[in-house]
Amino acid sequence: MQRAPELSAYIRDALQSGQSKDDIAKALRAADWTETEIDAALAGWLHQDGKQAVPRPMRSTAARDALFYSLLFVVFGMVVGSTLILLFAQINIWLPEPGEPAAYGRLSGLRWSMAALIVFVPVFWALDRKDRQATAADPARMHGAVRRWLSALAMLAAAITLLGDALNLIYTWLDGQITLRFLVKSAIVALIAGVVLAYFRETRTLPSAAIPLPAGWVLIGVAALSLGLTFRLVGGPAQGQMEQRDQWRMADLRMLANDVTQCPEIDRANLPDTLDPMICARNPARLTGFAREITYDRTSATAFSLCVQIEYPSAVDSYDVRLDANTACIDRRTD
Repeated sequence: MQRAPELSAYIRDALQSGQSKDDIAKALRAADWTETEIDAALAGWLHQDGKQAVPRPMRSTAARDALFYSLLFVVFGMVVGSTLILLFAQINIWLPEPGEPAAYGRLSGLRWSMAALIVFVPVFWALDRKDRQATAADPARMHGAVRRWLSALAMLAAAITLLGDALNLIYTWLDGQITLRFLVKSAIVALIAGVVLAYFRETRTLPSAAIPLPAGWVLIGVAALSLGLTFRLVGGPAQGQMEQRDQWRMADLRMLANDVTQCPEIDRANLPDTLDPMICARNPARLTGFAREITYDRTSATAFSLCVQIEYPSAVDSYDVRLDANTACIDRRTD
């Protein structure tokens, strides 16, 4: 801990004037200096009767504190951001807008935010626990420059977010475009911003005398809830593997459909009744082993369908695909 210059000067003068360390400590307590600050400041001076007070070396912990609180600040931001992404995705699922198409593909992209929470929530818990223990043992840490500056920046961002949320809510209401989904999202943003404001108070607790709950615990609880709900919706590694295999199948299906449409080995004005699509592949090296599963069906003299069995239809981007249970087909014409 670094000594405050005015505190150090006061102790030097008091010691040299003959005051005892007990008297000095009593006067400093009356001026609201913490015990840790008083002990550290008194230990910083060597004084013997009849001699001048000599300063002892004090090792600054500013760099270590800057590293700790900067890491805590970044980890906290990652947890907040990832939690918001997952909560918004849940709202989009449970409160769909009229006529909105299903978009599972976007949901599968949530695995990045899920991974972020799995990594950063335990780290945040450990850092927050260490910070609460350290400030309980040394209340002077709450007044550290790095901690206060980063807390002020976080609270400024949260306050601006709350004001922007209120502004957007009122504008949307006046514009006649407000929906239940929008209201719930606005409430979620307000809740998270409130947690941020509470967390970066000096005490790191909710501003409630009835429930002095650490704000960090509230954030961890909300993050765990959003992670669990999203895991149930999006699935784990096994489902991810199914989706990846289906992506390879669909890529092969689209490539072969284009190749058959332009295939020089067949009469495109009078398509054959049977065909192995692989003979039309212009670049077989770009295909996967799933290409062998693709089947051909002639629907007219100049029209055909290529089909393949898939494992998880909900994850297939069907903008150009016809889905029938677990079968995905592409219909093309050669004329």
